[in-house]
Parts: sequence; structure tokens; C-alpha cells
Amino acid sequence: MVISLEDAAAILNKWKEESTNILVVAESPFRQTLRGIEGPGVRWAMGQHVRVSQVTFSVEERTSKGIVEFEGHAGNFLSLAIGHCRIVYGDPREASPENRGEAEATTVSALSIFFPDEEGFHFYELRQIT
Repeated sequence: MVISLEDAAAILNKWKEESTNILVVAESPFRQTLRGIEGPGVRWAMGQHVRVSQVTFSVEERTSKGIVEFEGHAGNFLSLAIGHCRIVYGDPREASPENRGEAEATTVSALSIFFPDEEGFHFYELRQIT
């Protein structure tokens, strides 16, 4: 479900307050461009475990601004300006039938942030292992 920046900031702040363990997976889709005709395009993906370290959200006259910062276990740092992004929230019950069991066992929810060029960051709130 597509959600507002304000709703995303609330979820991210909740994750920050609870020091939630998050798996972030980032990807850039392959796009055929004029340059891609001359040579192969680049499609990349990466992932790491992070926690939300700061969320900044403001509403001005005609626009909303948001910045979220994450810190990895090894001191890695990720900062995203998400004011002009499409944000999608989901829970594991919405996963496809073949993936639903694994999704329900490992995640509580997911937040996907898509930039205008369709690069995406997918944040998975991981279940606590007891």
C-alpha cells in the first residue's frame, strides 16, 4: 500500500525508538538507455543490517521534506532524502503464497522507498529471534 511521507516518518520513528533490527536491501533496476546500446547497463543490489539513527520530517508551504539516517553494526552509515519518493508499506501476509511462510517467520513489516528513477531501498523489520 502506498503511504504518505508523514506515515513513513511515523514508522521510521517507531523503529528508531524501539531500536528495531532492520535489513535494508537496495537495488537499481536495469534500464535500457541510449548509452546502454553502446555498452551493458549496470544493475546493482546490496544489503546490510541497520538501525534507524535519526528521522527528520518537515512540512513547508507546498512540499514535505524527509531525511532518514541509518547506522549499520560495523559503523556503516546510510542517509536518504526521501521527500520526493514513492513509499510503499507492506506486511508479510501480503507476500505471494510461495513466499508467505518465510516472510511471516522472518519479518514483521516492510517499507520500500522508490526514488523518481526507480532506484529502491527496501527496509525489512526483522522478527526478534528468541
